[in-house]
Amino acid sequence: MSLLKLFIAGIIIVCIIALGGMVILAILGSLAVSFVEWFEANPFLRGVLSLIGLVLIVVLFLAFSKWVLKKTLE
Repeated sequence: MSLLKLFIAGIIIVCIIALGGMVILAILGSLAVSFVEWFEANPFLRGVLSLIGLVLIVVLFLAFSKWVLKKTLE
């Protein structure tokens, strides 16, 4: 049962992070266009940054879900 709670807490945290990212992109929208153009022009860096982003998402998912679960069970 705790694994299910850990998974649900992780999903909540990922949703909060995604919404925060959307707010930041809405504020800094003009800079995002030039960044995306640079990002598409460099395929090697795109792959490296994508792998780093994937690892960060997994690590943040596990860390924050464990933290949220700990806070809710106290």
